[in-house]
Amino acid sequence: MKRFIAIVLLAAFAAGIGSPESKAAGRKVNSGDMASLVREYNLYQGFDVVSVGGLGLGLVKMIAKASAENEEDRMALEVIDGLRKIIVVDYMAAEQDRKDSFSRKAAGILKHAEKIIEVKEDGETVNVYGTAASDGERIDDLIVFIPEECTLICLFGSISADKIADIVEMEM
Repeated sequence: MKRFIAIVLLAAFAAGIGSPESKAAGRKVNSGDMASLVREYNLYQGFDVVSVGGLGLGLVKMIAKASAENEEDRMALEVIDGLRKIIVVDYMAAEQDRKDSFSRKAAGILKHAEKIIEVKEDGETVNVYGTAASDGERIDDLIVFIPEECTLICLFGSISADKIADIVEMEM
């Protein structure tokens, strides 16, 4: 699974950065709306949310640097270096009407964002959204949305395409 996600992210970077229309479109992920949606549904039973802000990420980075045992760990740290907030939502255990409502609202927010890539495998769809940075070497505010798995992953900040490529190379 880790390898699959890395490959999807690399493909997303290649598609998003290499696409001239994505730069011209200027359709950014609305991180404020997405964070508000998560806060609203975090109150309901069955919604498991992990949210790590700037201070938390700083502490995680310090701890991870001290315990990084190999090159892959150090490279993973470099990937998250430009992030300012991470939100992970798992709502598989929620009531069906709440799942449907959350998925609909998330899709509504994301319809205004640039879809970098869509991957369909075994009846599941992985949608990756983000904004290609003006320098063409990073993706800002990357969102991975898997409605069939009731999963939303928000990586707010900048992620380097080169760092993802290095990790994918190590995985293969």
